[in-house]
Amino acid sequence: MICAPQERQVPAAMLTIQNVSHDPFYNQAFEEFVFQTFTDDDVFLLWQNSPAVIVGSYQNICHEVQIGALRRKGIPVVRRISGGGTVYHDLGNVNYTYITQTNGAVDYDAALGPVIAALNAIGVPARKDRVCDIAIGDQKISGSAQRMVGGRLLHHGTLLFSSDLTALERITHQKNDCVQSKGTQSAICTVTNIRDHLTVPMTIEAFQANLLDQMVPPDQPRMTLTPEQESEVCRLRDEKYRSWDWTWGKTPAFTYDRSGIFAGVPIHVTYRAKHGIISDAVLDCAVLDGSLAARSLNGARLDPDVFAAICRRLAGGAADELLDLLL
Repeated sequence: MICAPQERQVPAAMLTIQNVSHDPFYNQAFEEFVFQTFTDDDVFLLWQNSPAVIVGSYQNICHEVQIGALRRKGIPVVRRISGGGTVYHDLGNVNYTYITQTNGAVDYDAALGPVIAALNAIGVPARKDRVCDIAIGDQKISGSAQRMVGGRLLHHGTLLFSSDLTALERITHQKNDCVQSKGTQSAICTVTNIRDHLTVPMTIEAFQANLLDQMVPPDQPRMTLTPEQESEVCRLRDEKYRSWDWTWGKTPAFTYDRSGIFAGVPIHVTYRAKHGIISDAVLDCAVLDGSLAARSLNGARLDPDVFAAICRRLAGGAADELLDLLL
């Protein structure tokens, strides 16, 4: 049964800006650029990422995901400007951004209400769940987060349409409990795809078009960025979202303590990280050079590529096995 549509709260005027990129670094920069630039209008955006892990501004990546496994799969980790938890994006997921004026109070109902009403109007039996989620029945289809600056609210969220839920659960549910940190931790929820609950089938392209028409009526502005604005987005992508300082340097301080088996013998690894720099590293394993490990790790950046190079120096062809124990 489709939920009764909620009362629409869409403002009298709202614009959208086309974004056809699937680059997760570009898309975070695009969203921030629009938030900073189009300050006189309410804005609704739809966009998609190729496979990527998107983490909250205050999260510890090392706790949230298995970094070595992501690196081997070529799945990047991107830090966003809002808080909240870790999410997995792929091309079966549709992301939305809703930018409005606010009185300064956090109010998820005001942002989620129009989105849920729009979903209901196109045949999605969606309802609000918990503080900032959208669900079908008891299964989550969307999580969201917010950032507020100077009376301007950026609310953004996921919409699972036809995502690889097996990959999503494998990537976001396997936490690294060897990390002790005060960073924001993600909640684990049962999820489902919107496509599986539609009474009338539609493609993901039709879903996006229908949702956009509900949120931004066709008589409202539908824009594209100018070449100069595109250049600014690319600059922000390269200088901020692809930078070590933003992604790893912002990692909350933590301690790491892990015991396991490497090359058939016991291994114990401990270190600290603060501002993304490693200290107090100790690696105890009979088949590895602990002194070289300490010299290599202490003062090193918290960076998968840096750690991978250290693991190759220490373990040669078994570098991947060691990396999984160090991060």
